[in-house]
Amino acid sequence: MISQDFIRRFRERCDAASDFVLVTHINPDGDAVGSEYALARFLLERGKTVRIVNQDPVPDYLGFIDFADPQVELYDPATHGPLLRRTGQVVLVDNSAPDRLGRMEATMRSVASQTLCIDHHPMRDAPWATNLVDSDYCATTAMIYDLTKACGWQPDLIAAWGLYVGLVTDTGFFRFNSTNARTHEIAAELLKLGVEPARAYEAIHERNPVAYVRLLGHALSGLRLDADGAVVSVKITRETVRSLRAEEVDPTEITTPLLAMDGVKVAILFRELEDGRIKVSLRSKGSLDVHLLAIEFGGGGHRNASGIVMNGSLDQAVETVAGRAAALLGPDQARQSG
Repeated sequence: MISQDFIRRFRERCDAASDFVLVTHINPDGDAVGSEYALARFLLERGKTVRIVNQDPVPDYLGFIDFADPQVELYDPATHGPLLRRTGQVVLVDNSAPDRLGRMEATMRSVASQTLCIDHHPMRDAPWATNLVDSDYCATTAMIYDLTKACGWQPDLIAAWGLYVGLVTDTGFFRFNSTNARTHEIAAELLKLGVEPARAYEAIHERNPVAYVRLLGHALSGLRLDADGAVVSVKITRETVRSLRAEEVDPTEITTPLLAMDGVKVAILFRELEDGRIKVSLRSKGSLDVHLLAIEFGGGGHRNASGIVMNGSLDQAVETVAGRAAALLGPDQARQSG
């Protein structure tokens, strides 16, 4: 449950300003956008002026949520730099690390003294004036649900959808270790408000384009096994993405069938980004902490789901990170097998 100190500081920040700008990390996911949607609805009902400004657009799979007020604005330095500097309260959700703000980092650092951060990731280089950060929570939306409920708020259906999407995307539809009794209690309360689990699952996981399926098949055909099969990894080049016309595809979920393989404890997806860097998505089972591996390379995330963006070639990244992942398993399983 949320602490009384967090509730007090949240109320103070909400009462101290009349205008708010909500911000989240680059490439926002369900928890990031769901947190913004729900918090916006809460603040609007309290008579506040609210704008949402993100570097990147809302993912297509969240288009089923009928969210119209306020529209998510894409960051433009000339327009939104002055807006952020003059606003009464900036709220950064689902992220505390400035380097995950992309082009917004410099501007956000300049308004750190007026920024409230609400997040469930471990803090890293956080300069914000107020940090409400609790890594025991499964999702930032769960924190926002408890904070706003403590203020006497009852979410409407649109807010409930945002809160639920954040819960299910950050818990893998309740299969990750971060899922606890409170997670299910919140989910049950959101269902009572009209949320439909089957509709959410279909929107998030059953709308894959043909290009994604082709990319998945290509990736799986070249899987690599390490540590006697306990570590599995695949790589995706820019050339592969272009040849399959998959530029608009988010391949992150390719780790899901990898992790479902018998004996696999760590699944890794390596992919080349347009700027030449390598994006590494790490997933694990049980108590195996891939977050420890991510922070070795300047990344971050959670125990069972973390990410890295690194320089160098794709093959170098595979050799380095897959080798370190094997070492996480201990000497008995660190021997490479393929």
